[in-house]
Amino acid sequence: MKSSIGLFVLTSLFFISCGQKQKEVAKVETSESTPLVAIKTTEEITADQQTYISELVVDGIDVPWGMTWLPDGSMLVTEREGTLYHVKDGEKTAIKNVPEVFAKNQGGLLDVTLHPKYKDNSWIYITYSIVDEKRSGSHTALIRAKLQDNALVAIEKLYQGSPNVKTAHHFGSRIVFDAEGYVYFTIGDRGKRDVNPQDITKDGGKVYRLHDDGRIPTDNPFVGQKDAKEAIFSYGHRNPQGMAVNPRTGQIWVHEHGPRGGDEINPVTKAVNYGWPVITYGINYSGTTITDETAREGMQQPLYYWVPSIAPSGMAFVTSDVYPELTGHLVVGSLKFQYLELLTLTKDDKVANREKLLDGIGRVRSVRQGPDGYIYVGIDGKGVFKMVKNSSRKNAQTASTNNKETKTETTEKVEATETTPKANTKFDQKAMEASQRRGKIVYTNMCLQCHMANGEGVANTFPPLAKSDWLKDKITESIQSIKYGLKGEITVNGKKYNGVMTPLGLSDKEIADVMNYTSNNWGNRSNQMFTAEQVSKVKQK
Repeated sequence: MKSSIGLFVLTSLFFISCGQKQKEVAKVETSESTPLVAIKTTEEITADQQTYISELVVDGIDVPWGMTWLPDGSMLVTEREGTLYHVKDGEKTAIKNVPEVFAKNQGGLLDVTLHPKYKDNSWIYITYSIVDEKRSGSHTALIRAKLQDNALVAIEKLYQGSPNVKTAHHFGSRIVFDAEGYVYFTIGDRGKRDVNPQDITKDGGKVYRLHDDGRIPTDNPFVGQKDAKEAIFSYGHRNPQGMAVNPRTGQIWVHEHGPRGGDEINPVTKAVNYGWPVITYGINYSGTTITDETAREGMQQPLYYWVPSIAPSGMAFVTSDVYPELTGHLVVGSLKFQYLELLTLTKDDKVANREKLLDGIGRVRSVRQGPDGYIYVGIDGKGVFKMVKNSSRKNAQTASTNNKETKTETTEKVEATETTPKANTKFDQKAMEASQRRGKIVYTNMCLQCHMANGEGVANTFPPLAKSDWLKDKITESIQSIKYGLKGEITVNGKKYNGVMTPLGLSDKEIADVMNYTSNNWGNRSNQMFTAEQVSKVKQK
């Protein structure tokens, strides 16, 4: 019974939160005195158009945060835990001499891109959460370096955020160059929403602009102001994890990873305040209000926002002849709903429509258009894929189907002889506490938006996790649904919930950790400790 409670909590937690249809996006109503861009209401997203499928480029990269391409067509891919990979012909080689990173929660090795004149100067630009032994806490830093004999050399630190913060989330951070050769990068509010975003004397919650060698441009908006961070280009941002150059206008666009609701797309303009957290269309993960204001004079409205949040990460404009029907439009990755979202743009850059691409591919962490014209996506727990036309992969799809059928038969045979993993009732209490702390982080980052801080869920939409009575003896099925996804209906506390859950790309350890956290909160009590080994024993049905 106690085993089933923990597994039920995980199942209900992920069952609906990652497969629910998106609600319509509301129009903005604001005063005439504020320079605004209207947000067009769009239709709900339903099914994937299935015009495209994904093709694996390289696997075995847990959190592929950023990617770029060398002149020979090979790739550089960052792994958030601190490894920079050189990928060629599907094989990856770890680059040496990468700076030590603060690899905790959302921190680590982040974005990577090449200088526009890389063939002439060989500069590679990288953002990461820096380890600073002289000061407690951490912040986001931008460096440039060169690649020689599979090692970074000539490393130069161009910028380091300050003051340090002891939190381990909202580092940003993306990098792009504009047509004039300026380098732009982002730093999130570092979890200090009421301190950093609106204060130009502190880093965090900003978009920054530098010369390619780290010098401050003299026409940056806050140059010469007392105590101001002169690298700031715009402020009032929450956590920009997507940034791209609009090919039509040359303007930098970012998207904001918002709170519960209120993810935003913002074309970035010099000196403009984008409002966080004074104005927002989102609320706290707990369901409480952040602010009553969605607009204020002197604060820019978003071009577009999502309610509910899709948890965006990665963004690219499509300019390639590979996808003529997508050219000129925008693609954005969704961590929460595990698809690539196509935003169709009008000639004046309004969002006219939304579609799903690559539905169920996994937690989309990074999105880039490669020099070959293909769209590449980095998927948590899987690696890097490229998007190809469905028709070009008919043979591969047939082979894949045959493989799945074979795999299913094999799995069924395994399960016929495999029993439900036994509960681990003897465990070290400190190990359990550490697992629950890790599990809380997973829950907060991925689940809290829908199931609330106290596990109460949302009436008629998301099932409660607290004191739930889900079937006690479907433990194997519960683990299968968490690991491999599930379509169907469940009944919780006498109420039916119907939705689609797609795999989240969680590791067995993460599943075990969040299981330990949820099974010991909100009236759920367990005297056992779930382990990655237990979770790993359950195979796909």
